[in-house]
Amino acid sequence: MPRMIALYEKHGENLVNRFDILHDDLEFFREILGRPAKDPLLYGVYKIDKAKNKKIFERFGVAVDLEKYDAFLEYGEDLI
Repeated sequence: MPRMIALYEKHGENLVNRFDILHDDLEFFREILGRPAKDPLLYGVYKIDKAKNKKIFERFGVAVDLEKYDAFLEYGEDLI
């Protein structure tokens, strides 16, 4: 299943937008998230910080304006 990047108001709870990562790469995301032992398939929600944002951009050409939004990586099945 695809991972999605969800954008929320900065320091808020209102969802602004969600978009698919078209080239889902579980191993890549496990690596940048520190291989969470309790969530090996990454069904959780993970905040995207500047370092993760840079790695996602380098891999997929997608970057989020973290000055404007809080961004999270989410599992896509229940979001479609």
